[in-house]
Amino acid sequence: MIIDRRRAPRISWERSPWRIAGFIAIIGIAVIALIVQLVHVQLVQGQRYRAAALENQVRLIEVAAPRGMIYDRDGHVLVRSRPSFVVGLIPSEISDIDSVLATLSHTLGIDVSKLRYRLYHHRGVNYENFAQVQTYEPYGPVVLASDLPVAKVARLSELLGDLQGVDLEVQPIRGYPLGATGASIFGYVGQITESEYERRKHEGYTPNDVVGKDGIEYVYDKYLRGEAGGQRVVVDAQDHVVPSIKLPAKASIPGDTVITNVDGRLEQIVQRALDDGIKKWSHGRKLAGAVVVLDPWTGGVLAMASYPEFDPNDFAADNWKRVSQYLLDPTDPLFNNAIGAATPTGSTFKMVTGSGVLTEGLVKPKEVVYDSGQWNCGGYIARDIAAGGLGNTTFVPALAASSDGFFYQMAWRLGYTRLTKWAHLYGVGSKTGIDLPGENAGNWPTNAWEMKVYGVPMEPSEVCMLGIGQGAMQATPLQMADIASAVINGGTLYRPQVVREIRTPQGQVIKTFAPEAIRQIPATQEALALVREGMGKVTDPGGTAYGLKIAALPFSGKTGTAETGNGAGANTTWFIAWAPSDHPKLAMAVFVDRSGGYGATVAAPIAREILVKYFHKSAAYAP
Repeated sequence: MIIDRRRAPRISWERSPWRIAGFIAIIGIAVIALIVQLVHVQLVQGQRYRAAALENQVRLIEVAAPRGMIYDRDGHVLVRSRPSFVVGLIPSEISDIDSVLATLSHTLGIDVSKLRYRLYHHRGVNYENFAQVQTYEPYGPVVLASDLPVAKVARLSELLGDLQGVDLEVQPIRGYPLGATGASIFGYVGQITESEYERRKHEGYTPNDVVGKDGIEYVYDKYLRGEAGGQRVVVDAQDHVVPSIKLPAKASIPGDTVITNVDGRLEQIVQRALDDGIKKWSHGRKLAGAVVVLDPWTGGVLAMASYPEFDPNDFAADNWKRVSQYLLDPTDPLFNNAIGAATPTGSTFKMVTGSGVLTEGLVKPKEVVYDSGQWNCGGYIARDIAAGGLGNTTFVPALAASSDGFFYQMAWRLGYTRLTKWAHLYGVGSKTGIDLPGENAGNWPTNAWEMKVYGVPMEPSEVCMLGIGQGAMQATPLQMADIASAVINGGTLYRPQVVREIRTPQGQVIKTFAPEAIRQIPATQEALALVREGMGKVTDPGGTAYGLKIAALPFSGKTGTAETGNGAGANTTWFIAWAPSDHPKLAMAVFVDRSGGYGATVAAPIAREILVKYFHKSAAYAP
């Protein structure tokens, strides 16, 4: 069909007044909304946005907060923070660093090379020049000197008006009133390093923080550190300080208070006895040792000492000469032997073998066993360190006399699998979980381990050596004190705990640490009682510590002498003790590495000295 377009009706387009009005209304609403929002931003929220903009221009020149106090169980101060005058630089405010350093050197009596070294080696970063310091730490403060005496502070104060960018502040410095005593527990503090800052900046740490490096200071740093304050300054677009604008300072918030289980008096006794005992025996040789004392009913750490020791005040005061000596000393005074040194334990391990063999019913309490001083362990003749043996004997006198011949037989009766079970139940080969860094798990050898280390399978005879604490087994002084505690309290193996409570600076309790049991050891009460009875006779005639009795203080113990170098090296010596015997208040492990003597002659006298002093007894040897 053909359409004639000339006859088609025309469509006329007309402007609709409703559409125009609607468009104008939409535009009007949008304009009004913009005006309302502008008024809201400028007038209603103007102060908030102005404050936020100003905050972007404000920098904090930090002053460290006082770290929290550390107390012993009786409320005596163990660690504190004390005021100290420090000199710091604000790098962005200094134009002539050489002149400033020369003036400070002359005024403070510190060689300019030392000041420059501290300036270019701040927080573990090695800067090449001052321009780099200004770039990466424009507001510092870069501390060049601390703990200044009053006379030097007075001289420097007179010059501060002419030393732009030099700041003299009173800052807290960590103080350890006991010096080296307790250092193995407390640890030490130091300037945060670049790597530490990168790892912890999400927790609120800053590049100028002083942080815990070891011990309680490290583990509980988030509680102890507090919140830094300091002078707030305004910077311009070029990040330069605007001196004409003065802002109020930000007050620092002190760290929380830590209450420990430590007995401060006992800690001092333990450290002194360990130091004196080792020095008396060493005859000029470099020896190492440790003492751990636990509350056997809770697992609380009453005292801990490691030798050689260090003074944490040297780290707090940046005494780099002493710190360098610690770091270069081959005896490693920064190593905590109490929780980190793992060695064969010698006969102290007979607590484990004895309670195991009695509980398994493989020996009767009054069963007479012939001890010839040696035993055929699957083709290997294991001999007692003391020739002759005890002859016919029973469990209690054999433990008191520490008869190897008797306990070779007990280990053989148990066999490797059951002996391993009991070693693991008592925690050998596992960390106790103490709230200190650097704990060693020790070792209990397996066939796979010996194949990996020595390239040969285990021999059946090794069970006899393991049963008397020799061979490839290893335990720490902490583990042995924990084992002794379990024997005392009826079989509960506690997790040792240093800290008991954390409080705010105002005294409000924010966290408590109740005694925590790792496990209940399934030894019979009869077996544990017999072990305690045998160890209670250690100072009787025939006991290995005969002659060390203390008048009016019956104590129990177990000597240990571990051979090294397949018998060719110097003996490592141990002594386990608790007192009083009838209801012990403490369990103790004493360890002296490679002393060359015996447990009864090296470690036991140290334990005796501790007990004499702690319980206020006469030092004279009781008949």
